Amino acid sequence: MARATTPTWLALDRWAEIMGIPPLFFNQLYSEFYTHGSECGDVWFQWMWQQPDRVGREDVADAIREAEDRLKSVVGYNLLPDWISDERVRTTRPARPELYHGTQGNIRGQLKSIQTRWAYIISGGQRKKDLLEAGVITTKVAGTVKDLDGDGYYETVEITVTSADVGEITDASEIHVYYPGESGEDEWEVKPIEVSISGNTATIIFKRWLIVDPDLQSIMDAENIDGDDDNSYLGTVDVYRVWNDPQSMATLLWENGCEDPACAFDTQTGCFRVRDERCGIIAYRPATWDSTNEHFDYVDYAVCRDPDQLRIWYYAGYESDSPKVEFPRTQLDPFWEKLIAYFAAALIDRDVCSCNNSERFIDYWREDLSRTGRDVAHQISPSDLDNPFGTTRGAIEAWRKINSPNSDWIVKR
Repeated sequence: MARATTPTWLALDRWAEIMGIPPLFFNQLYSEFYTHGSECGDVWFQWMWQQPDRVGREDVADAIREAEDRLKSVVGYNLLPDWISDERVRTTRPARPELYHGTQGNIRGQLKSIQTRWAYIISGGQRKKDLLEAGVITTKVAGTVKDLDGDGYYETVEITVTSADVGEITDASEIHVYYPGESGEDEWEVKPIEVSISGNTATIIFKRWLIVDPDLQSIMDAENIDGDDDNSYLGTVDVYRVWNDPQSMATLLWENGCEDPACAFDTQTGCFRVRDERCGIIAYRPATWDSTNEHFDYVDYAVCRDPDQLRIWYYAGYESDSPKVEFPRTQLDPFWEKLIAYFAAALIDRDVCSCNNSERFIDYWREDLSRTGRDVAHQISPSDLDNPFGTTRGAIEAWRKINSPNSDWIVKR
């Protein structure tokens, strides 16, 4: 798999697909069944130091993550649903500084509200991972690897997981696949995948080049990996459920309390409901979790006034409504996929050694449009050149797209 120690929303293999890089080459593989591309490029390696004249997959992941973070900071939300952990928010105080709110309600009799840092809130809660099955076999001997297109290369892995836990899952996007023995760490996730659930059985499909043996990809003396050798791939994967656990979403904090130690906050557990998901407005209250019935029960304030701050945990991000997206909580909108890919290409700070066509395409987005000289002159408006993303073509394209007329991508709050 095109993996990296830097987790990204845009899968590395999806970036390579958008850039026109053959998936075998990008994953360091060669095959006798794929030869027409061999004259136009070399395989990619995990680290740049393995082949100093080439960009590694780790460099690409760093560029993608930077592009995602910079876009997120401008538009005001996660480009794909993700978890926000332990955000601190101050509650609203009365206009007169000597006063406190003494009740849970506002002037309309509803719960008081605060605004979170990030918009498009889905739910309060924290990320949780549960192992569904470890060591699911992914070999041709077991019949899980198939050559669906009949070209001689066995490219498709199809596995199944059957359990009562699977039968309780209503959203197939909660099922994720990881390299075996890695405790479900994000950097070892296999993606993209396709998942369907029928009864207690989940069927999972993904490309075999996503599970290349990482030991072969990270050796000091890097070399091409034989994609036709079954030993080049992992023989098993682990399957997890990744879901939002709502029972821990808020902690209410009071200053000047009566608890020891002297400088500690008084605290109380709480919950919130989403009042305006797009703008990130939530209404909070003290509450305790009923583990039997799996809901919050109402309680009174532990301190007889409104809390000074809240610590909150929540699940938030843009959910695509594109007909091309089957699982909007794990798949980026096509708009964001391409914009992230182009912007990330512009952030790669050294030349790419790849297929000539792909190399030219990446260099196209890396071009600095502020450069002038005898051999070049660009007609770019001052406002485009002064954008916070930079002056490369990819940066300017990202700025133009999210600020285009009638664009609704930026949440204005």
